[in-house]
Amino acid sequence: MHEQSLAYPGVPYRTLDVPVQGGSLRVGLWGESGPVILCSHGITANHAEFQHFAQAMGPGVRLVAPDHRGRGHSYKIEGPWGMRAHAADLVAVLDHLGLAKADVMLGHSMGGFVGTVTAALYPDRIGALLMVDGGVPLAQLSWVTKIPFSDWMVEKLTERIIGPALKRLDMTFKSLEAYLDYWRPHPALAGNWCTEYERWVAYDLIGEAPALRSSVRKDALILDVRTQLIEDLVPQSLKKLDCPVRFLRAERGLFNDKPLYSEERLAKAAKPVRRFSSATIPGTNHYTILLSQHGARAVAAEVRQLMAPRAAPQTAPQTA
Repeated sequence: MHEQSLAYPGVPYRTLDVPVQGGSLRVGLWGESGPVILCSHGITANHAEFQHFAQAMGPGVRLVAPDHRGRGHSYKIEGPWGMRAHAADLVAVLDHLGLAKADVMLGHSMGGFVGTVTAALYPDRIGALLMVDGGVPLAQLSWVTKIPFSDWMVEKLTERIIGPALKRLDMTFKSLEAYLDYWRPHPALAGNWCTEYERWVAYDLIGEAPALRSSVRKDALILDVRTQLIEDLVPQSLKKLDCPVRFLRAERGLFNDKPLYSEERLAKAAKPVRRFSSATIPGTNHYTILLSQHGARAVAAEVRQLMAPRAAPQTAPQTA
């Protein structure tokens, strides 16, 4: 894999491997002490998507960000898959680090759904939950629990939602540059391309030239989608949440188009959550709400608000 340096001046960074069911989980760590922020990435992403967020938070906090099973340096894990497995992994990481709980769990996209299930199954391990454009059912999928879905149907549904992000899993690339060229025109990223995006994309690449490929395992992704969007696990988990829940909505969607969540749909989907609030982050899409400097700074400000009653960091965040 293409090893990447994800450190920033004044923000220590390291990785470690944590034994979990089915293999070993790679975990990225920014910071060495302070309040704990447990980070959960998107469905075809990896922990490198939290680079700008780590910079925005600066020193004085501890970011714990695994590559979820079947992605990044955790791609060799042989299962099981699904939201419950991700939740169990996160608790295993906290245990491995000797952490009683996370002050805030931050979940982006699929990570929001992982956060919903984790906070429901392990309520004593999560102080507050910040969902970033994911974590409650999507409006266009409100009917899916009513019919049986084969894996083929799940794949087609996923392709309809995330498009090129899924198609690339069946592709090979002759070089890192060819893989970057595949990503650069993506409508959600093209206007914001930067070094951090290149690190995030490069970290995903495995194999040998001229047959490089994404580290994301499609078998993992299919079962993750099933438990994330099709089964009743997430709706039932939302009813059990008792910690503060904050939802950050991107102004635009996965292709820099209409948002994944309308304000009306979000309000309806969040009704079962007892301690819920939300905000829209202007000037962001589903990707840039976390991956861009602008989005990451907005998310960092929200994390500080959630930590305020507990132990807000004393050091000001770094700026570019």
